Amino acid sequence: MRPCFAGIMLALAAVLGGCATNPITGRSQFLMVSEQSAIASSKQAYSSMLAPLEKKGKLNSDEALNKRIESITSKLVAQAVRYKPESGSWAWQVSVIDDPKTVNAFCMPGGKMAIYTGLIEKLEATDDEIAQVMGHEIGHAIANHGAEKMSMQMATQMGVAVVAAVVGGNSSNRQTRDSSLALAAALVVTLPNSREAEREADRIGIELAARAGYNPDAAVSLWSKMMEQGSSKSKFDLLSTHPASPARMEELAVLKPHMQRFYESKEPRPTFALHVGDNEAVVSANEAVVSANETPIEPGTAAVQSKLAAPAVSSLAAQAQAPLTLFSPQFEQFRKGEARLECTDCGLKFGFNRSELKKFHDAGNWRALAQRVVEINYKQDLGCFYLGRAAEKLGYPAAALVYYRLAGDAARSKDSACAEALFGSCAGFDIAAEAAAGQRRVQGKAAGLD
Repeated sequence: MRPCFAGIMLALAAVLGGCATNPITGRSQFLMVSEQSAIASSKQAYSSMLAPLEKKGKLNSDEALNKRIESITSKLVAQAVRYKPESGSWAWQVSVIDDPKTVNAFCMPGGKMAIYTGLIEKLEATDDEIAQVMGHEIGHAIANHGAEKMSMQMATQMGVAVVAAVVGGNSSNRQTRDSSLALAAALVVTLPNSREAEREADRIGIELAARAGYNPDAAVSLWSKMMEQGSSKSKFDLLSTHPASPARMEELAVLKPHMQRFYESKEPRPTFALHVGDNEAVVSANEAVVSANETPIEPGTAAVQSKLAAPAVSSLAAQAQAPLTLFSPQFEQFRKGEARLECTDCGLKFGFNRSELKKFHDAGNWRALAQRVVEINYKQDLGCFYLGRAAEKLGYPAAALVYYRLAGDAARSKDSACAEALFGSCAGFDIAAEAAAGQRRVQGKAAGLD
């Protein structure tokens, strides 16, 4: 007897995971593969990838080039750990693959990185441009894009397998999951990321590079070179997974002036002890980030061991208390009280995000709430109210007053009142009353009455 469609859907739902909000980007990600599983599988895939290359002598032995790449990536990783402190425990490793025909680079979940000599030679890449490439790839890793991509691959494969099992009357879901996970880890390098993941990696990469002391101008010059070389007969793998486009360069150009202050900062540029090539010396990366006034340490040395024995005084421990947040033009606009919600036909998009916005509000995740509302840009009183509440809680009183006033005004208009929307929901708030109360609170605090 063939099962009904509902039965198949229930079976599919049983293997699918849920959504989680990424703490770095604030975006909701579909994840049925945990980051830990992605890291473990990627470590195996990386070793399997490098082993035959090593036998063929394809791991670059040019000491000067290896040191150049190590120097650049160690500075980038040190900055990455400031945004994602738990990545300090990853066994970060970089390899230079000797393949002059291949223009590619990658960073797998857990920090396993590689760059091909073809990218360096064909693009005549400067240190600043290499930093943009590797910063972008590291951005994919710390934004958990690998686990997200693996999840999508597994969802497709396992969905088909589960339907077959339901129809056929048997199940091999566990075996399917294990084999799918191994395959998905290997495909992380070769399959393209989503457009949104690419944008996020661009944003993260240019900021990591600027903080590490590399010129943000190189972000645009790099992709210009990529577009020029894209029509060549080279094995241009990077373009297949990271398409270059004028729009991409325009977005990076918008970020450039904001990155200058990080690039021009006089702060020292810390480094992170990496595994290089096939060097698998055991390093506790929890202690491997070097503070601004320390000397960089090498893997496996006495300096590393002495830091392992030290109490919880590492720079990483301090960073874990207050990780850096990505610069966001939208958030800067919000902080200044200049954000305006203008889209009148974005109701469906706002509706799809309604439950997540409420979760942000209830959890006190004010930055993510504000950024998401501004990105959706839906002209509605509930969105303005959320901006007001976020600004109040984050300590921007002038901005809070602006948004509370806008919320009150919007609540009095049928065109922008959540209660008047076709599928409207005010998330349990009386917007007019809440906005007025918010204004009184902010004004009271300013007057010293609270």
